[in-house]
Amino acid sequence: MSKPYKNNKLPILLIIIAFVSSLWIFPNKGYSDEKVAAVSTPGESSPEIDPVQLENRLEKNREILKVVESEENEKTAKQLGTTLAELQKRNTMIRNLVGIYQRLLTSLRRRDSLKKEEKNLITALESTKERLIKDPPPYSLSLYDSFLDKVTAVDHKEQTENATISYLKKSFEDAKTRHALSGQKLRKIKEQIEFNKDGENLLLLNWNYESAKIAEELAQGTIHLPMIDLENAEIEINLAQLKKSVIQRDVVWVSSQLAFDQEDLNKHLSKTEEKRNELQERIATLMQEQHGVENKWLEAQKEVEKVKESDEEVKAIATAFLKARGAWRETYQKVLSQAELMIYLLNSEDQVWQRRYALLSPDIKYSELDTWKNESKSFIKRLEVGMGAVQTYQNNIQSQIIAVEKQLPEEEIDSVVKQHIETRLNALRKSAERNLEFQSSLLGVRELQRRLISEIDSRQKTGSLKEQFEGFGDKILKLWEFELWVINDRSVTVKKVVIALFIFVVGMVLARVFTRSLGKRLSSATRLDQSSASAIEKVLYYFVLLFLILFALRTVNIPLTIFTFFGGAIAIGVGFGAQNLINNFISGFILMIERPVKIGDLIEVDNNYGIVEEIGTRCTRIRTAGNMHILVPNSSFLEKNIINWTLADLDVRSQITVGVEYGTDTRKVRTMMLKAVGEHGKVLKKPEPFVLFSDFGDNALVFDVYFWIRIQRIMDRRMIESDMRFLIDEHFREAGIVIAFPQRDVHLDTLKPLDVRVLSPEDKSAKE
Repeated sequence: MSKPYKNNKLPILLIIIAFVSSLWIFPNKGYSDEKVAAVSTPGESSPEIDPVQLENRLEKNREILKVVESEENEKTAKQLGTTLAELQKRNTMIRNLVGIYQRLLTSLRRRDSLKKEEKNLITALESTKERLIKDPPPYSLSLYDSFLDKVTAVDHKEQTENATISYLKKSFEDAKTRHALSGQKLRKIKEQIEFNKDGENLLLLNWNYESAKIAEELAQGTIHLPMIDLENAEIEINLAQLKKSVIQRDVVWVSSQLAFDQEDLNKHLSKTEEKRNELQERIATLMQEQHGVENKWLEAQKEVEKVKESDEEVKAIATAFLKARGAWRETYQKVLSQAELMIYLLNSEDQVWQRRYALLSPDIKYSELDTWKNESKSFIKRLEVGMGAVQTYQNNIQSQIIAVEKQLPEEEIDSVVKQHIETRLNALRKSAERNLEFQSSLLGVRELQRRLISEIDSRQKTGSLKEQFEGFGDKILKLWEFELWVINDRSVTVKKVVIALFIFVVGMVLARVFTRSLGKRLSSATRLDQSSASAIEKVLYYFVLLFLILFALRTVNIPLTIFTFFGGAIAIGVGFGAQNLINNFISGFILMIERPVKIGDLIEVDNNYGIVEEIGTRCTRIRTAGNMHILVPNSSFLEKNIINWTLADLDVRSQITVGVEYGTDTRKVRTMMLKAVGEHGKVLKKPEPFVLFSDFGDNALVFDVYFWIRIQRIMDRRMIESDMRFLIDEHFREAGIVIAFPQRDVHLDTLKPLDVRVLSPEDKSAKE
């Protein structure tokens, strides 16, 4: 390794590299780990760096960089005992170090400038509290917008700086990680040098050590740079807030002194008219040129189809020509569409200006403000959707531009193909340019719409009590006239529905009163029973309801075809949930017409006895003897077996069963039973009662007595049967007839003698 030192350039190169590696921003303080840790929190004051010293170091590094770049070759790398790649890597680090120095110096100068601006602005604000505008009122909306534009610019600046702060904090954390790694590497190489002071690899280790020192210095610079930039961003935000507070004073003052200015309004309308004329001319030109572009594109398609697959060179030219013509074709289509939309935006801009100035007029209709605001909000929503599509298209165009630009530097590309690629690139750039113009128009109109909404809100808040009351009344009126749906070109509004419901409800109450009164008159004037009168009353009631529905629909001019609108839903409801309801409804009418069950009938349903009180549309109400009400679906009377005790008349046959002991005179039993039946006053003489000898039972001779009675109440039958049992028991006792009771005969086997013993208590306990 002693031979390289004989080279004349080597000592100079080593001196330069050593000098470069010894350059520090803080020659006295250095970049120690303690220093970095002390300033490693974002948001704190950045380290004090001398700009003059930093500038001197920067100039020296630039001079050194020129030298090392001139010696960047294989020969120098061999002399230094390293590779050309490592030499280039170190030179790259020196270049980056020069860049860091330059950026630090720029950030420091910017910080000083921002601090001076901040100080001057604070001093100016403290020295005066007056408004900056000196012109006397009234003011126009153009002047007001100029201040709003300033506020918007300051807001955008503040948002940008806040985003920058988030980015710088992340950069600072990444820089700390890189600095820690570079420090570890530097300490590791330093330990290797200490253990290999006389080793053969000492030159290589020294080279690596000097490179590691440059890397660490570079890492230290990347820590301080985001800290200074972070401080600058915070100053920028403070400046923006100070400027905004100054502008806001003028905004408040100007907004309170606005007045209708026809000249200013005409100026804005003239400006939009001028833009509209320019766009009309552009559209006319584009439409004329588009025809030629379409022809060239079709021609290019034919050329590609004619080219043979084997002729690659001609095919490449034809394909490039087709892509270029296709790019211009798409550009013309897009630009033409955007120009037409921009005319629409200009029309909306005219409307916004007219409405903004109308807000300043005392003759404005307060009821229109909500309509204007809703229209503006809806328009903004559509704009934002369109802006998303425009931004996506812009990103796509930029990606295509980048991809096409990469094709141009290729050396083997044909000159004709290159010309077509440049044509395609021009088309893409023109499309991107027009798309940015369209995007700017969207943003401008959106901002105008937002200002209109803000001014409407302000106007509504400051409106008089009378105006606010009128506005509330207009809202109710709009809701009253709100269109729910349209049938056969006839609108159905809330007003019509409410009036129809009112007619129906009031008519239903009156119909109930009318039909009840009519039912009572029919019952008193004719011989109709209660059930018939009730049936007539209900049928008439439903007929009146149907008439009310038709009358209500006709009154509010709602066509009967409305029922076709609900036909599908009604059909589904009948098919699923309303089937039983319709079944019971129809069954109710059948019961009223056929009258198998009438009001007042005594019936038996599922072993429950009761009197029919009402036959309704869905169910029939039955009252039991215990004064409980049972609601039976009407369909049950047609589908199940129902016992109606009083369907044809009130006469029913009753039965009493008695069992007497064996050996009793059966004829006497029959006589006593008929005597008891004949003594009861409610037993009918015709048909005559009779007794049947029913059976020879296990424990008795069974007799049944049958007799007819007339019942009008639920308990009549049971009470008569109870009285009959009392009489039979009384006559049986007088005649000596015994009513049998259950008994059993026990037979003992007497073929063997029975063993009978008498045990004493002692014997019994012993046996147990």
